Amino acid sequence: MARPKLPQKEKKRIMFSFKMDEREFEQLAKLCEYSDLSASEVIRSCVFKNRLPKARIPILEKQTYIELRKIGTNINQIAKHYNSNKPVPSDKLIAFQALQEKLNLLIKLLVNDH
Repeated sequence: MARPKLPQKEKKRIMFSFKMDEREFEQLAKLCEYSDLSASEVIRSCVFKNRLPKARIPILEKQTYIELRKIGTNINQIAKHYNSNKPVPSDKLIAFQALQEKLNLLIKLLVNDH
């Protein structure tokens, strides 16, 4: 399926070039990588919107978020079971406490990372 054609006014027909040094070029390349946009889109965002483009979410952070959401769901299920006043075997209680310690450590590492 082809991309719909833009109205004539919205087409980017004018080309403008400028010079930059190595350091500026490297900065632009990093911004492009950081935002997952082309150099033209980064420059247009900086010039016309007066802001840097938003960063794309790294795959690792997406996977971390998904895993944390799964852990949160499991914790909610465990809490529901504990709150039902059913007896809990001591081995499961010990495992839950170990999980809680690991989760606290993970949260501490994530918070201190930023």
